[in-house]
Amino acid sequence: MKLSVFYEHIREAAGQSSMSLEEICTLVKSFGIDALELDADRFKAEEDSILSLITKTGLTVSCMYGFFDFGHITSSEVKEQITSFLSMARRAGASRVLVIPGFLESHETDPASREYQQCVQSMKDSVAAMCAAARPLGITVGMEDFDDSRAPFATTAQLLSFVEEIPELSCFFDTGNFLYSGEDVLEAYSRCKPYIGYVHCKDRTFEVHPGEEPKLTVDGRAMYAVPAGGGCIPMKELVTYLLKSGYDDTFVIEHFGAQDQLAYMKQSAEWLLNLRKEVLGG
Repeated sequence: MKLSVFYEHIREAAGQSSMSLEEICTLVKSFGIDALELDADRFKAEEDSILSLITKTGLTVSCMYGFFDFGHITSSEVKEQITSFLSMARRAGASRVLVIPGFLESHETDPASREYQQCVQSMKDSVAAMCAAARPLGITVGMEDFDDSRAPFATTAQLLSFVEEIPELSCFFDTGNFLYSGEDVLEAYSRCKPYIGYVHCKDRTFEVHPGEEPKLTVDGRAMYAVPAGGGCIPMKELVTYLLKSGYDDTFVIEHFGAQDQLAYMKQSAEWLLNLRKEVLGG
């Protein structure tokens, strides 16, 4: 089992404590976490310091993620942004990228409308172009079930409409985001299983965390961040299914909004590593 965590969590942990980024990274490494998920915009602004930090601490970059607006820009802009994004991923040493291809505008939200169809098709064409550009670089492109009603890839069916139509596109399965859309995550896993190439281990709870900003579901329920295995997502079942299926790649620890990121990272890593021993032994 390989573990990764969002670099933004490390930054948040440093801000929540008196420790430096290097000290937090060293602790994270001691938890059994070896890699980072990097925001492309963050890397663009802080490339030298980030590369220096990961060299000093022995961490690697597992994935770089980027937000785009592929439904509303020109083909030349798409090409330029893809080239820049993949170039940054290579410089960071990332073997995969997560693409969030854009969001619908207010007049495009009706799936039956021509505006919706055109916007989504533009996104699909651009993601396919990214996959084609990434292939010779040895970079895998993936998409996840992004938890935003403006994302035409938030539900299982929407995500699969991209993954099934773009052969080289991988499903980056986020365990916590189907709850946002009111879907059963075990059913979503069953449908997405043939395409899963990467996993975000996100757990959630409806128990109120005072002082923490919640994420609201489509029906208005407030969800809060918890360490993996500590919430209402059937994490044990999901991770067990993945391990027994032969999935031997990275499990990404994710809990944006946590008030104690360092403690959450430690607890999530311990829970995942202990579960691996329980399921596979050794």
